[in-house]
Amino acid sequence: MKRLFIIMSISSLIIAGVYSIYEYTSYTLKHSEREITSLIQEQLELAEDEPLLLEVFQIDDTNKVVATFEYNQNELGAVIFQKGIYGKLKLEKFLLDHPFYSEIIKTKSNTRVLFIGENLHSSVKTIETDIESQGERVKIAVPPQKYFTHIGKVEDAKKVNIEPTYIYRSLNGALSGTGHGEELEGMELMFVDESNQSFLIYSEKDSVLKTVLGGYRQNEDGFVIAGYEEPDYYSMTEEKAFCFEEKKVKAHLTEQTYLHGLVPKGEQVQKVVLEVERKEEVIYQFSGNVIANQFLIYISHPEVLETEDSVIKKFHFYDKDGNYIRTEMKS
Repeated sequence: MKRLFIIMSISSLIIAGVYSIYEYTSYTLKHSEREITSLIQEQLELAEDEPLLLEVFQIDDTNKVVATFEYNQNELGAVIFQKGIYGKLKLEKFLLDHPFYSEIIKTKSNTRVLFIGENLHSSVKTIETDIESQGERVKIAVPPQKYFTHIGKVEDAKKVNIEPTYIYRSLNGALSGTGHGEELEGMELMFVDESNQSFLIYSEKDSVLKTVLGGYRQNEDGFVIAGYEEPDYYSMTEEKAFCFEEKKVKAHLTEQTYLHGLVPKGEQVQKVVLEVERKEEVIYQFSGNVIANQFLIYISHPEVLETEDSVIKKFHFYDKDGNYIRTEMKS
């Protein structure tokens, strides 16, 4: 028995020694901001461009240490380390080249998900992530700051091959985050139809007016752009007389109809009321306010605009005090 005890003691010492050598040779990085920053700079070959370390933290109930950083002036990255029993770190994984990262991490008692991301334009409210739990995509609330980290407990977590969906605090934020490049660049929000969740944006450059009609979704999570139509262009090189055209946008699984038009600048028109008559009987009235000499009217019954000899469209103009100015008639 004594001999067995000696053998077991010697074996334990050998195992402890081997593990100590493994720890000493594998976990070599000091847990300090300076050494972590130096390692990131060396690994990414950033030369003299030192990365900006944002946050360093250890995930509870694990040996995982996470560092987030900004590099190349405006790109978000992260690095995950393993922490050894003597407090030093070993590199496990770099997360690079994306504005959002997610990692599933097994702890001693449960499963957690680590989310690291950039709050695009600082206007994102919610992210529908690429992690699924119990058949539904995990949503996280995003603080109003440039970069964020979030750790949540989940059950049956798995990563799905779907890009994260960004849901914004405002419609303007959703428009700025559409990612449609030059197509909507420089355009401003002009009309918002909250009842039908539609909008019209515009820009005017070199005497050309550009407008885009679109739709959005709003719920407790925030705003998402549901789609938009191809741009329309109007020449503004001369004084514009009254004109309008029909626009349609597909949103919310339905097609919505609007009239967008221009009114002469000198008449101070603030409201346009469309009156549709058939055989001298008013069958519908629609109205819209005027902004920058433009109006947008939602047509809840687009069938009444169908061309018929007996249908007459009367556009009544009113000023800011509600006083009648004049009427334009279109058959």
